[in-house]
Amino acid sequence: MFQRILILNRGEIACRLIQAAQELGIATVAIYSDADHGARHTELADEAVHIGASSAKESYLNLEKLVKIAKEKKCDAVHPGYGFLSERAESAETFAKAGITWIGPKPESIRLLGDKLEAKKLLDQYQVPTAPWGEVKQEEPEALKALAAKIGYPVLLKAASGGGGKGMRLVQRPELLLEAAAAAAREAKASFGDATLLVEKYLEEPRHIEIQILGDNFGEVIHFGERECSLQRRHQKVIEEAPALHLKDNTRSAIAESAVRLTKAVGYANAGTVEFMVDKEENFYFLEVNSRLQVEHSVTEAVWGIDLVKSQIRIAAGAKISDLFPNRANMNPRGHSIQARIYAEDASKGFAPCPGPLSLVSWPTGVGLRIDTGVRTGSVIGLDYDAMIAKLTVHAENRKDAIARLIWALKNSVLFGTTTNINYLQDILGQEKVLAAKVHVKFLESVMGGWKDPVPEHLLGLRRELAQEASTAKSVEKTRLPSPWEQR
Repeated sequence: MFQRILILNRGEIACRLIQAAQELGIATVAIYSDADHGARHTELADEAVHIGASSAKESYLNLEKLVKIAKEKKCDAVHPGYGFLSERAESAETFAKAGITWIGPKPESIRLLGDKLEAKKLLDQYQVPTAPWGEVKQEEPEALKALAAKIGYPVLLKAASGGGGKGMRLVQRPELLLEAAAAAAREAKASFGDATLLVEKYLEEPRHIEIQILGDNFGEVIHFGERECSLQRRHQKVIEEAPALHLKDNTRSAIAESAVRLTKAVGYANAGTVEFMVDKEENFYFLEVNSRLQVEHSVTEAVWGIDLVKSQIRIAAGAKISDLFPNRANMNPRGHSIQARIYAEDASKGFAPCPGPLSLVSWPTGVGLRIDTGVRTGSVIGLDYDAMIAKLTVHAENRKDAIARLIWALKNSVLFGTTTNINYLQDILGQEKVLAAKVHVKFLESVMGGWKDPVPEHLLGLRRELAQEASTAKSVEKTRLPSPWEQR
């Protein structure tokens, strides 16, 4: 087993990785930028090292400096988490050349499956369904027009590298195609350093279903069921569940088998997610492979009773799947789990980021409730990184009870000093079609568009007043007033 792991990330995922490593008896080294001085993850780690300025390029993406720190601190492994360096093949290769184990898939798998264009070329060979598609050639506009017409409008333009909605454009009519392709290519180039695009058939109101896979370095790949990730805004997941509802058993099995077949064929090792779009008739189509741990991995852990991060570490250290999960054939998901992502953003104003110092942070506790967070009272939310504050994950015997538990947890989560999406999340969970699990990837856009925060202005005023008073008070708890969510 490893002796010391360098955590190549920040925030809630860094805290999660540190805990898993320490439970295995492994020392951890955290890194932090100027903006993260004194951050929670630096206090949890056994040691913390300053990496650079607040800009991600100068800190968490500074590969040369990170390798140097790993060597100086005698780390025999690194864990990238998600985001930042996690899906960059060159990062995995660089650490491998330095004699340091990358806790994640092999560089060749990241490169092959992380490129949507190259991944799609494998699908026919391994009998994985995909929607009609083609490669975009910017220098051949007439060929692009012909390809889009053959596929049939509406079509979706997507960056071949990366994800998260960057370099993506929906094109409803032929006359909009070339302009949209040029804009998508510019955004893809700026975000991923690669302007390559592909075009594929746009599915009306599909569901987003993903399969959690786990492979070892001996050719074995298994899956841990599916997650429902259809509740999204701007192609970013907001609420995720496991298992997915309203899927026929044969569809559920076929999707999982396709994911295992594809990843096993390319020698995939460690944790990964194969994502699919599922239409109203339950036809499913390959979307992409995320060659890393996912934000929503906690719902899979809850229903399957496993620890994916510990499994990642053990596999990277040489463990076999058959040793880690000798009874996999007899394992089944138990109950239902839902995760909600809490962001420092104003959902009523286009999800604008809301930076500021957190004058009071108070999380609820209870049976079947898990909080993953990188903040506490006194933390500062800035604009340098993603605005996610925490993930609330609940587990219950059934979906109805899980939703009730999550709503309760959201109502009793207190965050003063910034605006969050907590009310927005509660209103999503109260929607009739959400309660009936009849959702699709455009649901939030079509049903929750134009959403307004229901908290009365006088309560928001109390929150602002409290935040100002708390910033100068010796004891934040002494100034505590009921939160707007508690009074809702």
